[in-house]
Amino acid sequence: MTVALGIHCGHESSCAVVRDGVLLAAIQQERVTRRKYDGQEALTDRLPVREVLAAAGLTLDDVDVIVSSFQAAGPSGVGLQRPLLSASFSLFDPFDPRHHVVSHHLAHAASAVYPSGFPAAAVLVSDSAGTTSRDGKDFYVPFEEFFRTYYSDVSAPAVRTEMRSLYAFRHGRFELLERAFSQPHNQPDVFVQSEASLYDNVARFLFRKEHAHGQLMALAALDSDRPARLTADDIVTPGSPPHLHNGWQLLEAAADLTQNVDIARATQEAFNRLIVAHAARAVDLSGLADLCCAGGVFLNLSGNSAIHELPQVRNLYVPSCPHDAGISTGAAYLGWARTEPTPPAGAAKVTCDFLGRAAEPVTAHQAEGHGYTVTATPDTDLNRAAAGVLLDGAVMVRYAGRAEFGPRALGNRSILCHPVACQDAKSKLNSIKKRQPWRPVAPMVRTEDLHTYFTGPDEAPFMNYDFMVREEYRAVLKEIVHDDGSARVQTVTPDDNPAIHEILTHIAAAGQIPVLVNTSFNGPAQPIIESADDALDFARNPEIAFLLAEDGLFRSPPPGKTPVRRSAATAMAAFGSGADTRYVLSNGEAQVPIGRDLFVALLEQEAVLTDSTAADVVACLRAGVLTRA
Repeated sequence: MTVALGIHCGHESSCAVVRDGVLLAAIQQERVTRRKYDGQEALTDRLPVREVLAAAGLTLDDVDVIVSSFQAAGPSGVGLQRPLLSASFSLFDPFDPRHHVVSHHLAHAASAVYPSGFPAAAVLVSDSAGTTSRDGKDFYVPFEEFFRTYYSDVSAPAVRTEMRSLYAFRHGRFELLERAFSQPHNQPDVFVQSEASLYDNVARFLFRKEHAHGQLMALAALDSDRPARLTADDIVTPGSPPHLHNGWQLLEAAADLTQNVDIARATQEAFNRLIVAHAARAVDLSGLADLCCAGGVFLNLSGNSAIHELPQVRNLYVPSCPHDAGISTGAAYLGWARTEPTPPAGAAKVTCDFLGRAAEPVTAHQAEGHGYTVTATPDTDLNRAAAGVLLDGAVMVRYAGRAEFGPRALGNRSILCHPVACQDAKSKLNSIKKRQPWRPVAPMVRTEDLHTYFTGPDEAPFMNYDFMVREEYRAVLKEIVHDDGSARVQTVTPDDNPAIHEILTHIAAAGQIPVLVNTSFNGPAQPIIESADDALDFARNPEIAFLLAEDGLFRSPPPGKTPVRRSAATAMAAFGSGADTRYVLSNGEAQVPIGRDLFVALLEQEAVLTDSTAADVVACLRAGVLTRA
């Protein structure tokens, strides 16, 4: 029996545990520290090592091999403010003989191949930047060797940073078929050299922030009758294989994001052309029809769907966490595989992403203390009761079971409603999430009902594809239909998601369409909810009527007033002037925007009586910048 611990050091740091080829647990660091996208380049005690081992029911003494990946390390370029390990790191001895280091793209490849269940597969890895090394090759070496190599003194060291890799996985081994390396450039946020940099650069340009790829993807699918300022042919050559252009970037974005649909659409089409060509090449070079994909670009549902339609691709597998947080799972899988006497030809297929920590209990006493009332208890049929309130048109949050590992909520940490019974479902969910009204919401459907309402792949347990809503259902399911007729579907089975499947079955038995609307249980710039107190605070939002936990179905408190005060360490700040003034509370750990009325009241009074369900008050209480008086 082999237990492997995988660690990703970089942005979106994470840890994972594999035992004998079975992925037992995986946790992103942000879910523990409560800082969205949290990560660092070094081994530190912030890594969720203890938490992931606890979720797997293990301790460090049970671990046979530890495999880390250091995203930002460069030969002769570590130390000073970029060490490989912090001086206070105490979770384990990094020079322990069990500890190895794996290169970035090899770990990405493993994160997709082993959970695919394919005994042999073509592999495509694509992201903005992977490992930087002198020879550009993959490696899996003891930490001591990696430490010595990357701290060594080399005069004029030439380095290469991987950008795209094509592999063949056969007989338990990865064969690198082709690799592209990034080109150094002093303006990397303008110059485009890959599908990853294209999408990232345009997203940053239009939305003026990082992590806006999902918004760009949604914007690209909106209707627009404006003349196009940019087309895909301006960005890539129309032939095969397509080649990227530069020189088209002299653009001016409109303040109204919906006036930039042409730019988003051209970017998406160009991205699809590029990623489809690379997928086809991976299949052609390997001679293998089953394809696995990993890297941040495969969070793009439109691109994944285009790959799925390739005639030479028999089966496509994209893991739940294809971006860098998923590196830890690949590292753990490789740790297991490298200790086996014979390299294993794959592992069991993974279609369930509930790999995180279990939800905390939500007792009736605790809920009542937050103003909730008990509607149903575990000795009744909770899922039948939940189906009933959803069919009554309520918005309900579900906080139960183990948390999802990947970035998408799949039912255990979800905000849910019924697309027909709930009036203005999309508007309500987008209001709760404080996001643009044109952003789509995702439908959940039983696998056996999938092709009744949608066309597309046969399964989508991780919400990795765009589907088209069948024409005859677009009117009745209008809340989940995007402008282009698409929907981001998640399929549900009784094995992978028994509670949601049962709720959908009760809805079907009531003669209603067995589809739910789903969005993640978190607010802006907040990781998915992990604690019972956070769940109870969040569900006080006036648009949310019920909270479903393993301990009961609870009705949210009615709107009311609650006294709050500033925490001792909280500072107040105002930026700008006039109608554009922004008001902020900050305690050094968190910065929360608030309304003018609350800001002025807090200036004038020690304690303020305010709306207990106001979104900014809930956010302030959750962040600790306000406390209940």
